[in-house]
Amino acid sequence: MSPRRCRRRTAPPASLPDADDLLREILLRLPPRPSSLPRASLVCKRWRSIVSDPQFQRRFRAHHGKPPLLGFFLNNPFSCPFVPMLDRPDRIPGARFSMPVHESNHIIDCRHGLVLFLSPWPPRRLLVWDPVAREQRRLVSPPEVDSEQMLIFNGAVLRPARGQGCSSSHFRVALVARDRSCTRVSVCLYSSETGIWSNIKSLQLKFLPLERASTLIGNSICWLLPVHPQNVILEFDLDKHTLAMTELPAPVEPYKMLWIVPAEDGGLGFIHLSQFHAKLWKRKPDSNGLDVWVLIRAIEFEELRPTCIGHPLALVGFAEASNAVLVQTDSGVFMVYLQSTGFKKLSNLSVFCLHYPFEYFYPAGKIQITHIFPYAA
Repeated sequence: MSPRRCRRRTAPPASLPDADDLLREILLRLPPRPSSLPRASLVCKRWRSIVSDPQFQRRFRAHHGKPPLLGFFLNNPFSCPFVPMLDRPDRIPGARFSMPVHESNHIIDCRHGLVLFLSPWPPRRLLVWDPVAREQRRLVSPPEVDSEQMLIFNGAVLRPARGQGCSSSHFRVALVARDRSCTRVSVCLYSSETGIWSNIKSLQLKFLPLERASTLIGNSICWLLPVHPQNVILEFDLDKHTLAMTELPAPVEPYKMLWIVPAEDGGLGFIHLSQFHAKLWKRKPDSNGLDVWVLIRAIEFEELRPTCIGHPLALVGFAEASNAVLVQTDSGVFMVYLQSTGFKKLSNLSVFCLHYPFEYFYPAGKIQITHIFPYAA
């Protein structure tokens, strides 16, 4: 008799994923363009139910991480026009995001899908604007920083630290004020969650109160201040509510050629533009534990030489999520990506004007079908 062959017991087949779960994983990988989810919602009711679910939209933002650059706001003295960047069907109409002309407020910051405005005359009023949700929130500044002795000249806005595409309704606003003689600078922080302004932190230094957009470095808001003979970076820690000042290397000037940017490790850094050459610096501790500035690398801007007729290049903005500076030339504004050093032309604007990039995930359902398909009935 031949020996019996043992039959191997095969494991039961793994259960197949739920059809809706599988569809969610597929839709999750759509590109983070404004038209992606609205287009998917037009396929059928099932798809629309999935992409319009707030939990799915949170996963969508978390999956892609960095939000797309939809366009930028211009610091215009008479209005705050929005200049869209994307092509159709992802292009957001400029009129949809532009602040009405009759408003006298001017922009001082833009981040996480929020825009911060400041009224030009005392008592200064603050306006936090959500262009996507079309919501506005007006704030009254503390009298200690808005009085006959103190004047507000800059600020910053951000959402809680859940990610750059976060759609949380809560926000924080930091205000920067100075005394009449420009020898003291003060910062305070507002939280919409508590509705309270923090204690005011101040430093003594003599500076010029020029407006320049803030940069978020880690968990600190940083502003560049022109101080003779050295420019300084004002750094406000959002957790500790501490205010510190860091001097830039003495030869680094003038003001229009500087911008605060994150270093490659996420720490504090800045870019210095000189003619068609730029240098990236970062702050790091030396062997004694003291902070020093270290030159990291250089970036050549020779490709922009033909765009300049007689005026030098100038830095007019910084896109935090894209890690790119905006450079003004005689023939328009260019975006320069600091990691790849690639160039991209944004507009033909040849007049110096500060740009405030608007980087955000445009939620499903916010774009009209006629905008996605212009010939739809």
